[in-house]
Amino acid sequence: MSTPADQAYDDTDEPLPNHQDESSTPYPTETDYYALLNLPRSPAPTESQIRSAYRTLALSFHPDKQPAQWHDAAGRHFALIRAAYDTLVDPQKRAVYDLLGAEGVRAEWGPHGAMGVFGEARKQEREGKGKGEVGVRAMAPEEFRRWFLGVMRRRERVAVNRLVQCRSSVSLGLDAAGLIIVDEDDEVYVGIPTLQTNAFSVGCSFKTPLPTPRVIFGESEKEDEEDESAEQDEEAPVETDMVISASVKGQLRHLQREGTPLPLLMVANNITLGASINRTLDDLARPKGLFGERFSSLFTNAGCAANFLVLPAPILQIAYAKAYTPIPGTRPFTVQTSALFKNSPLKCMPTIGLQITKAIAQRKTVFCSWSSGTLDWPYLFERLFGLGAHADDISQEASSFQLGYTSLPKLSRSLATQDDEGDDADDEEDEEDLAFEMARNQLRAEDQAAESWQTVAMASPGGGGLSVTYSRNLFSGKAANEARRSEWSGEGHYPLPQEVEPRSVRLEIQTSLAADLSLSWVVEGTRQVGEFTRMGLGVGLTDAQGLIMTFSWSRLGQKIQIPVKVCPLDSVTSDASTLALVAPWALYCAVEFGIIRPRDRRNRRRAIAKRHRQLKKLIPKHRADSLQAIELMAEQTRRRQAREESQGGLVITKAEYGHYPSGKKKRDSSEGTEPRPDEVVDVTIPVAALIDRGQLVIAKDMVKFHILGFYDPAPLLSKSLKIWYMYHGKEHFVEVRDGEGVACPMRSHLI
Repeated sequence: MSTPADQAYDDTDEPLPNHQDESSTPYPTETDYYALLNLPRSPAPTESQIRSAYRTLALSFHPDKQPAQWHDAAGRHFALIRAAYDTLVDPQKRAVYDLLGAEGVRAEWGPHGAMGVFGEARKQEREGKGKGEVGVRAMAPEEFRRWFLGVMRRRERVAVNRLVQCRSSVSLGLDAAGLIIVDEDDEVYVGIPTLQTNAFSVGCSFKTPLPTPRVIFGESEKEDEEDESAEQDEEAPVETDMVISASVKGQLRHLQREGTPLPLLMVANNITLGASINRTLDDLARPKGLFGERFSSLFTNAGCAANFLVLPAPILQIAYAKAYTPIPGTRPFTVQTSALFKNSPLKCMPTIGLQITKAIAQRKTVFCSWSSGTLDWPYLFERLFGLGAHADDISQEASSFQLGYTSLPKLSRSLATQDDEGDDADDEEDEEDLAFEMARNQLRAEDQAAESWQTVAMASPGGGGLSVTYSRNLFSGKAANEARRSEWSGEGHYPLPQEVEPRSVRLEIQTSLAADLSLSWVVEGTRQVGEFTRMGLGVGLTDAQGLIMTFSWSRLGQKIQIPVKVCPLDSVTSDASTLALVAPWALYCAVEFGIIRPRDRRNRRRAIAKRHRQLKKLIPKHRADSLQAIELMAEQTRRRQAREESQGGLVITKAEYGHYPSGKKKRDSSEGTEPRPDEVVDVTIPVAALIDRGQLVIAKDMVKFHILGFYDPAPLLSKSLKIWYMYHGKEHFVEVRDGEGVACPMRSHLI
């Protein structure tokens, strides 16, 4: 909630409303069918509850039960009630409505929707007609929901695949060694360099099904018919994907012939072409035969991988990993073994690798790995089989050992809103609300920072070193490292919120200390600049190129990187490193906080003010519809209230809904400052119409101004519902905010 000091004026000098950003909590413009029928979303209403709610409203809104002058108004309201009933009483339409709303139901039951004449349901029914399969329309609700989620996931994958089919990276090195100049007295100057391209790197990778005979040739119809009965009770086989990658690296040479410059010459000194295959083995863990259980344990919680290179030299690496839980209830540890064939097995043994990973806390792991290096065949194998006879021409690699610790960012957490059931101890509630708000702010700060650590100590016969990597999000706003998540999963639909908050910068610092105490470091910042696009700026000191600055641009797996050499290694000083590090970040901060964020705030305020004006123009129409609905339901509601009063039951004496600008008020009394008359509406009849069997229940997730007879008198502002009622001859009062539920008579009033 913004403060009055945060209010600003747009170009029309109209003050912005004091509210939360509407884009972070979208304004519900579409009628809520559950609110219209006064039904809870959770637990899901039964068919009898839906029919009962529909019949109750039909008594008040059916055109045949109204005088002639109210036929048109009743017809409009009854058409909306009928649409809500037809949607919720159909389990399949209700499942789609819960995911996509009324517009989604209309689209999916349209001609080109999933349930339309050209949709996936009709196509599946035609294909399964001859096989005796159950059609989509005959599926049970849960089965239909799983089927529909699968359809939407496939649509999403198709849409993403249309955007990008593979992953690629391009790196173009520039030499700007004259940008930072260090003289003989170690004085640092900034010059105007002559840019020259000096290196390039191009890489590409894409995923494809593993070319097995099943994928290449398929299965014959005869085999399908023979194995149809056997495969009915078995799951479909899991296809294995293969990732093919290729890259070219080299130098760009500037040549001249007799003083005449020639076009750049690309000299490739590193060409790679290879593929990798990864497969989980859980689907193979099926006990068969006498020793089935013993061998199936090798595949449970296990996976394997194979990586092989064709260029520049044939190399094969195979790996097998399995998770073990020696003590039930403890965190498992993973053991991975690998064998690397860089040379012919006739010359030397493969390089053996072993890595053990153990989770010590949530998102925190320790690991140690060992590599054998180049191993000669034992003397006995050399004498018996002639192995290792020509091992003199191979390059020897030393063994190595690594010990590391990794701490990943914590997953985003959310605290559930508290349900206010009793209102007997205001001071205790205030303390609980304060503690809750402090805990939520702390969790929010941790989520926004998303700190991660990685520390690795390395040792080998030739030396050792220490590497530390630290990353976190700087500045407030959306995390730059937040992955673009899918909107569809096996559990449901999770629409992505519209981006309204500023974007933070993901800062990553990498440092390496070698055995000779030589230090190399890289500081890189990445910021999201579009829905799928990120830009990065880095500064680093490396032993190979000296002081470099790196500019990067990435989108959907495509990346362009431009490293610029700004100072040779032999001229680098602490002052030069400080200048190269501080100057770009100071310039970025000036642009971010001097131009980008003020501009975004102005644009958001103008958009909110425009949206507020649009919604205010609709208030007269909504007020007229509300008065018509109240007039139509008034007679039936008064009769029901008279019966309740005669039995000493729940009687609504007064109800108001609107914006009360006095801030937080005591909930056990009706005292408070007077609101603006046009921001509060009388909803006594609509609230009384919701009473069923002596109880008034309004779910907390129900949009209150979508209830029949309600409307929103103060769009985009916080609103409250006040109810005065009689129960067993005693007067009571209750007040709830939007997002809070109502249950009358309250438990404290029953005592």
